[in-house]
Amino acid sequence: MRFRIVIPLASVLLLACLVPARAEGRWSVGLFAGQSVSTHHGSALDARALAVVNPLLAIGVETGAAYMNDEPRPGPPVLTAPGDALASLSDGITRNRGYYLGPAVKVGDVIYAIASTGLYEFADNSGHVSSPSGRWGASAGLGISGRGRFQPAAEVRYRWSRDATNEASSIVFALGLHIQ
Repeated sequence: MRFRIVIPLASVLLLACLVPARAEGRWSVGLFAGQSVSTHHGSALDARALAVVNPLLAIGVETGAAYMNDEPRPGPPVLTAPGDALASLSDGITRNRGYYLGPAVKVGDVIYAIASTGLYEFADNSGHVSSPSGRWGASAGLGISGRGRFQPAAEVRYRWSRDATNEASSIVFALGLHIQ
């Protein structure tokens, strides 16, 4: 697995938790892991840092990796080997993964809506990058969380990315932790 995006951004997110905020307001960091469902299923990891502008609005950046099949748009689906049909929990981290990085917005408090857009980079089952320059994608979903400093959270999101030749999408069910 290539860590050129995930490790530096995870480090920045952890440092953001340790540095005291100099501006008024709060910061919120979210760390999530879950299941991504596309043609088959696999894992999803998500991390974000949000500046809480007011109690119902937060803006920031998110990154992560999710299992997403990057398939050609025209024509019938390509048949794969029988072993490829048995997806494991490591898929999304090791195979058929889509890395993403971009701005995010969260609206709400205990029950909230979350949306993001950003650059997606896809790798196939062999780990080869299928779109070296990346392409734009987006996500939208709903979540629920507590109001305390360290609260468990759950989210369901729909992620998609499309260009002239390929498209990828998945539904992500994730559990995590909000740190405020």
